[in-house]
Amino acid sequence: MRAVFISILWTLLSGASSAAEPATVPPPAPEVDAASVTLFPDQGRLELKGAHLKGLRVAWKQDARAGDDVCVDPKPIAGAKDEQCAFALPRDLPADVSLSWSASGAVVAKGASPTPAQVLRPARVVIDRLLPAAMAVDLTSGAGRIPLLHAEAVSAVDCAPARCELSDASVLVRSVSGAATGVNVRVRLAPHVFSPRGDVLEAVVTRVVPVLHCQAAVVSGAPLRHAEGTRVVVRLDDRCGREARDLRWTTNGDVARVERVERTSDATYVQLAAAEIDDSQLTITASRAEPDASVLAVASVATRAAPQPRATLELPGFGRVAFIPTNRDAVLHMASVGESAHLVPLSVEGAYRVSTADHTVRVRAEESAGGFVALRFGYRATALPPAFDGTDLAILTESVQRPIREASVPAPLGESVSGPAPLIEMMCSDANGGARRIAPGPEASIPFSQRESCRLIIHRERLKVEEGTQDITVDVSVAKVDDSPRADAHVSERMVLRPGAAPRTFWIHGVQARFDRITVRVSHVVDEAHDIGGSEVNVNLPSAQWLIVVGEGHLRFYATAAIPTGLFRITAPSDVLTLNFGALSRLTWLDHEGHEGLLGLEFGAMGIGLAATPGFPRTLAVLGGVGVSVPIGNRGETSQASVNLHAWIAYELRDDVHEVPTDLTSPLASHWSFLFGPSITIGNVGTNL
Repeated sequence: MRAVFISILWTLLSGASSAAEPATVPPPAPEVDAASVTLFPDQGRLELKGAHLKGLRVAWKQDARAGDDVCVDPKPIAGAKDEQCAFALPRDLPADVSLSWSASGAVVAKGASPTPAQVLRPARVVIDRLLPAAMAVDLTSGAGRIPLLHAEAVSAVDCAPARCELSDASVLVRSVSGAATGVNVRVRLAPHVFSPRGDVLEAVVTRVVPVLHCQAAVVSGAPLRHAEGTRVVVRLDDRCGREARDLRWTTNGDVARVERVERTSDATYVQLAAAEIDDSQLTITASRAEPDASVLAVASVATRAAPQPRATLELPGFGRVAFIPTNRDAVLHMASVGESAHLVPLSVEGAYRVSTADHTVRVRAEESAGGFVALRFGYRATALPPAFDGTDLAILTESVQRPIREASVPAPLGESVSGPAPLIEMMCSDANGGARRIAPGPEASIPFSQRESCRLIIHRERLKVEEGTQDITVDVSVAKVDDSPRADAHVSERMVLRPGAAPRTFWIHGVQARFDRITVRVSHVVDEAHDIGGSEVNVNLPSAQWLIVVGEGHLRFYATAAIPTGLFRITAPSDVLTLNFGALSRLTWLDHEGHEGLLGLEFGAMGIGLAATPGFPRTLAVLGGVGVSVPIGNRGETSQASVNLHAWIAYELRDDVHEVPTDLTSPLASHWSFLFGPSITIGNVGTNL
């Protein structure tokens, strides 16, 4: 009894718990209208109608490939309860691709199992392209093939006037007469497969395919896309090339112009000027003129992107440059564009010209040109027949524009001055007034009388055009014999030189005294942005230098005023003569720069003992001897000051005195004496010998 009660109680509790849980309502299952399923393989689309399509997944499988798409937002159909949805598929699927659908993309009730995939068979398959757009039947070998883009959708085919049969995804055409210009191909599609013709779907596709009785091939390689002046060379069989100039040629439907026709023993080559190519494939068609308009030959070839020309310009001996020079040739180096083609630089009228010698390509801008220009190149194939070796199959333009300007190269001023035809030379006059060429470097001397005859001659007529503009500085300085500069004689002038018919003369001035030194320096003013090789040339480094001493002589004879201090009289009565004054004449040698020698012969008259000297009278002495002189100021000038050390033999013009003044019995002192001591001299009035 107790067991029965527990069982009844458990049953009541279980029912109450079940009643407390809300019931889950499963979503409605998708419903697909099988008659609405339409496949568009060439458009990559599948369309169908039905109910509850949101989340419906359509899967496809073809060989090793597979994929799927989900209906995210079905579109309602006006006036109907059904919905419509489109699914994306690859565009290269066949018409008989395997399809299936499932509700795995929709919301599934809790605890419910996913809907298994179901086979989806299209009610209609709509094919847009069955035969290639541009094609013809090549019957050169007696039979031709017409490729089928969807062979799986074709059930039968027939031709007129010819015999056709299906074979390996194509239509095999036989038994076509030599006079036929086209084959009427009638293709019957498989059940449920249609082809659109306007707004009507048809099960039979009819098309007239041109017949090719002549074999053609493009022998100029892959044409370039988006290139200027495109040309192609086509080879035709000799039997149909006789009328090549009379044929109507087209490239991808655009009319092409016949530029050249060359015949050989077994073929005819036709050079065509084509319009700019945009497509990845180029189809060339040769047809007879109206009213026949039958196609005689067709050739197809894949195109390639135009290569980007890459080139550099170089001035031999100076390296690369980023411009096109107007006054000299630049060597052009080009990068390769492949094994089967090469680039040839082309001259541009009014901008630059190209020349080739010894396998070296040179570029030179026109002298009157300016601004910027891009280099142009002809694209040439290496495997063309010999008659077309120089044919430019396209014109390519460099992506960068180069400036056109003069190339300035520092002229070898220093190297030329020692040669027979110097670019600059220093000329002075000799003692007789004749012209004298001064060599650079070593010191040269000219007479003081010809101090205004020196001039720097700059031979513009000897400058080379290819060296361009020369920017130089002429620096002239004049120094005294004591090396101090004459400030009013310094000149620094900057000159811009161009080749000309006459030389330019620069006169030298500023010499005021004998043995003044003229220093002339000529330097390049180098601008790295303007001068080629400027980074390798030191700025303002003298290219040539001259040093000229104005004055000649080996000896100097002059007069000076002397003030000996502490002159010592060695002979008796010996004593120090503290104050002396007189005039001296001095003879000494001169070096090549006018500097006096230390030692000289001296003659003069001197008042000695002018200050009170015990036992020695004031007297006048005529003297001669030697002296050591060191100029301390105004060297070489009239006001020259020097310190000296003398050794003289003097004859004193005085009365007799005793050797011991306090001893009258001592012998009388001799009028001849030997004097030794220092002095200060002021003055330098004389001449050079």
